[in-house]
Amino acid sequence: EQPGEIAALHRRASAWYEQNGLAPAAIHHALAAGDFARAAQLIEREWVALARSRQQATLLAWIAALPADVLAERPVLGVVYAHVLLANGRSEGVAELLEDAERSLLAAGEAHGQAAAAPSALPAPPAADGATLRRLPGMIAIARAGLALGGGDVAGCKRHAGQALDLAPGDDLLTRGAAAGFLGLALWTGGELEAAHQVYAAGMAHLQRAGNTADVVGGAIVLADIRIVQGRLHDALRTYEGALQLAAAQGLAT
Repeated sequence: EQPGEIAALHRRASAWYEQNGLAPAAIHHALAAGDFARAAQLIEREWVALARSRQQATLLAWIAALPADVLAERPVLGVVYAHVLLANGRSEGVAELLEDAERSLLAAGEAHGQAAAAPSALPAPPAADGATLRRLPGMIAIARAGLALGGGDVAGCKRHAGQALDLAPGDDLLTRGAAAGFLGLALWTGGELEAAHQVYAAGMAHLQRAGNTADVVGGAIVLADIRIVQGRLHDALRTYEGALQLAAAQGLAT
């Protein structure tokens, strides 16, 4: 009866859900209201928790619903989108998203007279918080490592994963864990099995400390597969058993 009120009702619903700690519903109603700036802000704030619970498909749908100009203004969200695309087996457009994010960081530095500054030292573009921005160069390098590995460029994967480790702040367990994971995969692909196991296991330890238990449980399959290739079947079995125990302890087993 009052179609002109629909967008306003969605905005009110979004605000209510946000105030009551129900971020997914808040994002849904912000998108339904056409309030894309608000939706983007909420997604930026919640993407770590959503990724931790393996809701990449939900993230993909939400970010894909944002207009290109909103995404272009938010380099953090652009890089998150690149990661979500890769997690869903899609590489098309990822390189462009990463390049756009780097250009945004550079423009922000030039606007503040810091064109020569390292990306991690640049001031935040609009809507990017400082902690996430410090992670951004490492996140870009990790996405490039994933692109390289997917394209069979093992040397490129090693190079970009190493860059991510160099760029990540010491307390950035997510970036360091993901970078070590890609480096371990590259070493495995190159036949360096023991080094691959050690590096990948170190990456999973970082992710476990960060609270990304689902990723750690999934990573146990990789660690066990390496042991199987090495002929160390009892070690592989212990890895599987440890992963099942961790999943049960965290309520992930069904």
